[in-house]
Amino acid sequence: MQDRPLVIFLSPHFDDIALSCGGMAARLSRAGARCVSLTVFAAPPPSGEPLSQYAGQLHADWESASGTGEQAINEVRREEERQAARLLGIEPLMLDLPDAPYRRGAAGAYLYTSNPDLLGEVAAEERRALPPRIAAEVARVAREAGTRGRIRVFAPLGVGHHVDHQLLFWAARRLGPRYGVLFYEDYPYAGWAGALQARIDELGVPIQQRLTPIADLLGVKIAAIARYKSQLDTLFGSSEAMPAAVRAYAQSVAGASGAAQYAERYWHIPPVYTLA
Repeated sequence: MQDRPLVIFLSPHFDDIALSCGGMAARLSRAGARCVSLTVFAAPPPSGEPLSQYAGQLHADWESASGTGEQAINEVRREEERQAARLLGIEPLMLDLPDAPYRRGAAGAYLYTSNPDLLGEVAAEERRALPPRIAAEVARVAREAGTRGRIRVFAPLGVGHHVDHQLLFWAARRLGPRYGVLFYEDYPYAGWAGALQARIDELGVPIQQRLTPIADLLGVKIAAIARYKSQLDTLFGSSEAMPAAVRAYAQSVAGASGAAQYAERYWHIPPVYTLA
């Protein structure tokens, strides 16, 4: 049994922890906590099956941005994740669930075949089945870590409505008080005008914000995000535009309190409140 605090960063995709809470991950790992990044939708597309037109276009964009067409894009993204994790000081764990554009429903049809689908309603069959499965995986990781110390889970708030982020939000809400869940702002969706407040209003429960200064670790966060070459064009327009965008958002978060130059913001929902 270990006495170190255990921190589980619950991540929908390979880049979400660096983007949304890279400063917190770097700070806690440097403070001696055992930090684990649990990437849920990490499996490659099913072999022997054609990609949907939408997934095929995503692959083409990622391969072009990463500068490789020879190595399977899933392996490219896994290596990007490993490199970023080393910089942040966290252990990367990956589950075998496929990303939303690869998933089919019980009837065999692809569930999400466009950007509006991806940022829309979660398919009812997934809403029922996946959150309890994901929550069970978080509990398994905590159990296998064998910690006697504190446990903290960071999970996506669901800003921007990406279906995979929504699923992880609901999974985290199934965890008991022992897990000390805090919700991170899904960046860069949280940078969209009005998106954060719209999500808070949608939840309709008391929610408390907590800021953590990251000025001393902002460079580490940016360096970790830079490892995701396959994603930077899609997320920021170009790799060159990324550092300024990340700094500007961290500065805007800090400006809400005036307590720091750069900050990340987290949200706590008291366990007594449930969501419909």
